[in-house]
Amino acid sequence: MGKGGSILGIIGIILGAGGLGFGFMMWNTQNSMQANLVVQDIWSQYDGDSFTVNPSHTYLQIPNMSIVFDSATTASINILFTCSVVIVPNPSGYSGISFYFNVDGIRLLQPKVDIGSYEGSSTVDFYSVALQHFIPSISSGTHNVTLIVYSEATSNYVRYCSLTIQSFAD
Repeated sequence: MGKGGSILGIIGIILGAGGLGFGFMMWNTQNSMQANLVVQDIWSQYDGDSFTVNPSHTYLQIPNMSIVFDSATTASINILFTCSVVIVPNPSGYSGISFYFNVDGIRLLQPKVDIGSYEGSSTVDFYSVALQHFIPSISSGTHNVTLIVYSEATSNYVRYCSLTIQSFAD
């Protein structure tokens, strides 16, 4: 191997070692962050009934998908929503549903889930939805978390909905 090849080899070893060190540093930082979280409370709500999203083109609250909880101190919270969705495709356009969290009366624009089909040819389309959000610091007091849905068609519906909130001590 010539002089240029040796230098490239040394640079490769240095870059590899640096990448390995950086990877360990990131893993260790993430690991210590997760180790500091202690679960305080868990609240959960489940509804197996179907909810037809009607009227369309309107932000609607999903029935029975609301949790009101009290936090004695400032805490971090993790919110998880899951459900099953049935979309009736529109052969000449878009038929879909969007899901949003509503925290203390404010609809969060992110995160959100958009599902649906464009010019679908099937009779119905089935989807599973999971929407999760972590709030690193929420004030003490009473809070309300609900699920908001927006549908492009009146025949779409959701079912088997579950909402879970975990609070973590800071």
